[in-house]
Amino acid sequence: MSVNAKLFAIIKREYLQQVRTKAFWVATFLIPTLGLGLIFIQVALSRTLVAKGRIGVVDFSGRLYEPLVAEQQGRPKDDDDQDTAANATKDKKPLKDSDVGTARKMEEGRRQRIATKLEFFKVDATPETLQGIRTKLNEDVQKERIKAYIILDQNTLDKGAAEWRAQSVKADIVMRETVAGYLTRAATKERLKDRGVDPKLYDAARVRVDLDPHEAKEVENKDASKNAGFNLAVSGIFFFLIYLSIFVYGAYIMRGVLEEKNNRIVEVIVSSVRPTTLMLGKILGIGLVGLTQYAVWAALSLAIALPGVAAVAGMGEGLPHIPAATIGAFVLFFLLGYFLYASLYAALSAPFNTEQEAQQFVMIPGMMLILTSTTWFFAFNQPNGTLATVLSFFPFTAPLMMFMRISVQTPPLWQIGLSVAILLVTIWAVAWFAGRVYRVGILMYGKKPTLPEIFRWAMQAD
Repeated sequence: MSVNAKLFAIIKREYLQQVRTKAFWVATFLIPTLGLGLIFIQVALSRTLVAKGRIGVVDFSGRLYEPLVAEQQGRPKDDDDQDTAANATKDKKPLKDSDVGTARKMEEGRRQRIATKLEFFKVDATPETLQGIRTKLNEDVQKERIKAYIILDQNTLDKGAAEWRAQSVKADIVMRETVAGYLTRAATKERLKDRGVDPKLYDAARVRVDLDPHEAKEVENKDASKNAGFNLAVSGIFFFLIYLSIFVYGAYIMRGVLEEKNNRIVEVIVSSVRPTTLMLGKILGIGLVGLTQYAVWAALSLAIALPGVAAVAGMGEGLPHIPAATIGAFVLFFLLGYFLYASLYAALSAPFNTEQEAQQFVMIPGMMLILTSTTWFFAFNQPNGTLATVLSFFPFTAPLMMFMRISVQTPPLWQIGLSVAILLVTIWAVAWFAGRVYRVGILMYGKKPTLPEIFRWAMQAD
């Protein structure tokens, strides 16, 4: 049997050994199902992030309790500020007090359900009786009769300082920020009154500005601008798919090598095929398993993206279009990263007899992946920055970092070409090293080798 025929037989064996298992197909369909389930759970949980409960208000200023209640009843959400001012600007009409009042009434009905989740009650106190009042309120908070209480004074109007007391300084963040929003608007309006300005102008003039992203090009890619958030999410998901795949399929290779070695199956196999051919077949076969899994996921994504299916699922016209460059970069750098790390996993697991022994050395390439995962956000934010550029040329971080740069903001073609060239040279060098270590280590039993011994194996002549 020729070398190519033997290599193909090994690839087929490794591929079918994984694909024929129930675990492979369960994971293939379970992972996207769990992913969608997590998305729905996040959406459902986000609806529960509504501040609710009774909050006591000690108002030494004598001016903030009523405005605070008014803000809570009429404007429960800090982000809901696109009201009459924006509409009047679009219509090119002058603002009137009646316009503000009408808009306020219309919004009040829509917001009333959320507005009633919080209930403020006034606590009468003086500086002299504060200590006793505080003791009583602390007891009410601890026994959960109330959620929290706040203390307001002149400093709240002058400097925006107010005291918040609750069971924990870490919990109820949504409630605390919501109350802070109400107090901010109430205090601002009181300060406007002090300066002779009608507080109604605050609601009329207040507007939130959203920056609509566009590319600085004469011929703009409208899909990229329209679906910027979706494409960024896809970039992040693909980034972590490459990251997890290298870990998962590298572990498959390590376990496969150790299992064959411990069962002495490898001694039979290498009697008819060279160890380097066995290693290459194992890497290629498991790599095809990964591509098969991604192909199934891609088919499921395309099925969901069809307008008819999407309409049934409540997604309108379907999922936005994923740029072809992102998909191409994902496949390219997944393959490059996989072959680079798979060779290392095969070489570093061959000299050992147990998974515990191999883990000590396998963590060396793993630390490179962890380094990239800890810096991904900084590169995501500045894809052409110094950190991202340097890591996209370092071969052990390049598969992840260059993909991220391409998917977020495509770098110059010479940088992509240089990164790919460095990766190909490194893969060749690592494969050469791995092959020479594998041919010796796969038949070694007993004493655990040291790192210098492993390097000495690689330098030995055939």
